[in-house]
Amino acid sequence: MNGFTTADDIINGGTGMCRVSQKDIKRIVTMRSSGSTGPAKRLYFTEGDLESTADYFHRGMAHISPPGSSVAILLGSSSPDGLGALLAEGLSRLGARPFLHGAVNDHAEAAAFLAKLRPDVIVAAPVPLRRLALTLPSLRPAAVLLSSDYVADSLRQTVARVWDTAVYSHYGLTESGLGFAVQCSELEGHHIREDEFLTEIIDPDTCEPLPDGRWGEIVFTTLRREAMPLERYRTGDISRILPGRCACGRSEKRLDKILGRIDEIKKPVSIYTLDELLLGDDDILDYSASLHGAELRLEVVGNADKAADIISRALPRFAVSAAAVPDMKTQGKRRVILP
Repeated sequence: MNGFTTADDIINGGTGMCRVSQKDIKRIVTMRSSGSTGPAKRLYFTEGDLESTADYFHRGMAHISPPGSSVAILLGSSSPDGLGALLAEGLSRLGARPFLHGAVNDHAEAAAFLAKLRPDVIVAAPVPLRRLALTLPSLRPAAVLLSSDYVADSLRQTVARVWDTAVYSHYGLTESGLGFAVQCSELEGHHIREDEFLTEIIDPDTCEPLPDGRWGEIVFTTLRREAMPLERYRTGDISRILPGRCACGRSEKRLDKILGRIDEIKKPVSIYTLDELLLGDDDILDYSASLHGAELRLEVVGNADKAADIISRALPRFAVSAAAVPDMKTQGKRRVILP
C-alpha cells in the first residue's frame, strides 16, 4: 500500500532496508510466519538500537520492579542481545536482580524454577503465566508483567485474584525493537515510547487516519532507529489511542487494550474470543483450538468437558468437541488453526 511499510516490504527489501554498513549490524532477527515456506523477514539492529531497548526497559520497569527486587524473566532465551538479555540488562541498571529462565517450553520445569526462586516480580507470556499462577497459588509475587501475546481480561482477573497481585501488560513487537508501550500503576492504557515512535491509528480497510478514541490498526514510524528505520509500518494489530491525559500525570499518548491481530480477528472464531470465555475458569489450564468448517475442536489441559460446555453455550453455531491432553507446547502467538 502506497505511503505505508508492510511485512512484505521488509521481506522483499532484504538488506536494502538497512541504512548502515553490515559491519555496524550487531544483531539480526529472522522471523518466519507459522507454516510459511517462503522468504523470511529479517530485522537488523545496531549496538545503538539495542542500547535504546535496554534503556527503555530500564525506564519502563521502574514502577514494577524497585531496586533490590528479584525478577524472573520467562521470555526469550539466554542468547546475547535477545529479549531476555536486554530486559535483564535494563533491570540490572535499576538495581533489581534479574533471573533469566527463557520462554516456558516445559511447564513443570518453569514451575520448579519459580518455586525455588520465589521472585518478587515475574515477566512472562500471558497463558503460561496464568497456568503457573494456578499451579503455584501460594507464590504471590508483588507484581507481574504480561507481554508477547494477547491479554484476555478473564486471564488478567484470574492472575490478580489467585496471586492477589498487580498485573501489568506491555505491547511490543520485534519490528519496534521489542519495546513500544507499557502500563503505568494506574493501569489505564499503555504509555507509548514517544521518544522513539510516531504512532497513528488507521482504518485497516481504507487506510485513512482515525482520531483518538477510534479503534483501528496500529501504525508506527521510528524516529531514532539506526539500522532499519521504518516509516508508517502497519503492525496488523488493533487498538485505539485513549483521549486525554493519564491520571498518573504523564503526557505520552496511550494505547488502550490491544484487541489482537487483524487476520485472527477476521476468522469465524478467534483465539481472543475463546480466551475470554475459557481463561476465567480455574479448571482449564491451557488449550488449543482448530476449526474444521462448523466444527470447533479443542485440546484441553484440564477439564475438557467443562471447556466444551462453556463454548457450546456461548457459541451455539459451532459443533464443539474437546479432548483432554496431559500437556501442550505453544510456539509463537496463539491462534485458531485452520487446516
